[in-house]
Amino acid sequence: MTTENWLPKHTFGRIILFGAFAFMALMLWFPILEMFYWSLFVKEPGIYQFAGLDNYRKLFTDDPVFWKSLRVTFSFAIMVVPGVVILGLLLALAVNTIRNVMVRGVFTVAFFTAYVVPLVAIALVWRYIYLPGKQGMLNVVLDWVGLGPFRWLSTSEWALRSLAIMRIWKEAGYAMVLFLAGLQSIPTTYFEAAAVDGANGWRRFWHITVPLLMPTIAFVVIITTLSAFLAFTEVYVMTVESNGGRGGPNFATNLMAFHIFNTAIAYGHEGYGSAMAAVFFVIMVGVGYLQYRFIRAAYEY
Repeated sequence: MTTENWLPKHTFGRIILFGAFAFMALMLWFPILEMFYWSLFVKEPGIYQFAGLDNYRKLFTDDPVFWKSLRVTFSFAIMVVPGVVILGLLLALAVNTIRNVMVRGVFTVAFFTAYVVPLVAIALVWRYIYLPGKQGMLNVVLDWVGLGPFRWLSTSEWALRSLAIMRIWKEAGYAMVLFLAGLQSIPTTYFEAAAVDGANGWRRFWHITVPLLMPTIAFVVIITTLSAFLAFTEVYVMTVESNGGRGGPNFATNLMAFHIFNTAIAYGHEGYGSAMAAVFFVIMVGVGYLQYRFIRAAYEY
């Protein structure tokens, strides 16, 4: 294959293509390679010396907080991803039934707004919603139906769930927009033919809607998983322990991105933090690849 077959024909197009490639290499791939390089060093304020694989050895054999943070991160993702996919799909199905284009647009914008609002602002609002006792709005609402009050952010049982609920609420609107686009691209003739054959609403949804939405579902699952793995802001803004530390109580919300930040930036162990980031990067790539293969196999089946 010659370069003429895949490069843009015009010189300006080639300049844009190579410029974008150089930008990605500089802003993405160079920092990733630098991270792997730093993971082989003891890099702290005033110290910079080669350590080989000592950082990795310590990480795998003598750092229980790392493994707990990894478990917390996977637990967070397991809560968030199904919640975002299910709620986003339900919202898309509901909005798609609205025939008036203007009304449908109003609902779409209303749900999507939560996604475009900065996460810091949302986390601050939800921190007050989660206030304990009857100070928090959520506990007041639950008290009306005889539930609660709950100590949302101050107990190990509910802290991580509270962050997951906020994350689901924020990202469901984005998933809804993607699913809505997928639903509107499905020809109505498929549903009409199935209805003529006697298929009820559930069968039409399961045998027509879900298979044809599978590429969109795969995309939403993968990007939501990566987003959950990289969650940081909600931990930094919403979790504050009595000693001033974050990620509690008892490391219950110490997500991996926040733990890496604490290790490398707050405590200055940049080499060891780079080793954590390198391991976590490999895990994320592996999880994304497995998800893609699994969903693709299910789609082809």
